[in-house]
Parts: sequence; C-alpha cells; structure tokens
Amino acid sequence: MESTKGPSRSARLLGVFETAGDILTLQLLFLVASLPVITIFPAALALQYSLGDIFVEGRPRPARLFRTNFIWAIRRTWKVAVLLPLLMILAAASLLFWLAAGGLAGVVALCILIPMYGVLVAGYVAVLASTLEAAASRTGARGWDSIAGFRERLHKAWSLAQRRAIPLALSVVVMVTWLLVLAKLPTLVLVGTGLVPAGLAWWVANPWVQDRRAEIAGSNN
Repeated sequence: MESTKGPSRSARLLGVFETAGDILTLQLLFLVASLPVITIFPAALALQYSLGDIFVEGRPRPARLFRTNFIWAIRRTWKVAVLLPLLMILAAASLLFWLAAGGLAGVVALCILIPMYGVLVAGYVAVLASTLEAAASRTGARGWDSIAGFRERLHKAWSLAQRRAIPLALSVVVMVTWLLVLAKLPTLVLVGTGLVPAGLAWWVANPWVQDRRAEIAGSNN
C-alpha cells in the first residue's frame, strides 16, 4: 500500500513544481516583452495564448510557445497596442487630478470616471478570456489591425461578457485591489503583473476550459 501511494504523491509534487515553473517562466517572459511599454498588449495576448497552449492543449516548451505567440500577436495588434499604454496613462492622470482637486466637482468627476474605468477593466479581462478560447484554433486570419478583425474580436469579448457578467464584475474588484496592493508593494510587479489579469481571464473562461479539456480527453480515448 505504501509503495503505491509514494510514487503517486511524488508525481503530484513534481507536477506542481513543473506547473509553477512554467507559470513563472511565462511571467518573466511577459515582463521582458513588456519593457518597451507599447508591447504590453501583445505580450498579454501572448501570455494568455501560451497558458492555453500549455495547460489546455498540453503543449510543452513555454519559452518557445511564448516567443511564437508574441510574434503572432504583435504582427496583428501593433496598431491597437499603442492605445493601451495611452489609456493607462490618461486614466492614472485623470484619477490623480480629480483626487487632488477635491470639492464637489472632484467627487462628481470620480463618480463618473471610476465606473467608466471599471467597465474598461472588465472589457480588458473579457478580451483576454476570449483570447484564451481562441487559443485552440487561432481562428481569425483577420487580425486586430483590420476593422473587420477588430469588430470580430470585440464581438467575441462582448458575447463572453454577457455569459459571464458576475465573474467579470468580481474580476474588476480583484484587479482594483491588486493595483492598490501594487502601489504599496511595487516589487510584486515581478511576480504578478501579467499573471493576475491572465488568471482572472482564465477564471472567466473556466466553463470553456473545462469543455475543451473534456473534448481533448474524449478524442484521446
């Protein structure tokens, strides 16, 4: 009895270490790819694709997968990629300005801006979650750089948001909490910058993940 339990526990422990190593590798690659700032969005897409490739499709070699996915993403999203850093800067600047302004005008402005930015955060997570669903097929030869491709991606994200509205709303709360923690402990940027949104997107897309895994298991039997 002991001999059967021992290898099983060792295998599970080895699997945990291997999974953690793959995740940390992807996080470090995301950080390196995001250094030019305007590549944050393609790097986030590449991270999401790579997580799907490894933990859903069962493909090994995270470094090679991330490199391939990043090149694929940056070729198709380079026009959209510039917008994300600009939106982040504008959001931070406007919030800081109205926080410092105070008074009734500041309160009214914050009451408008905070829900609006919450919707944008939910949209970002929905885009990542829909990207995870697309990792299995790489459908959409039309990329983000075309109007038709951009509308197609937004339609997929909107469809997912309608199905998973509550998880998306909770994801916004988690993201805001994470940003507040990050403001106090900036060193956490090394371990969670890409993984926190990616993990939330994985949670939002979890029904699809389970269905996809069952489909793969069925095809292997």
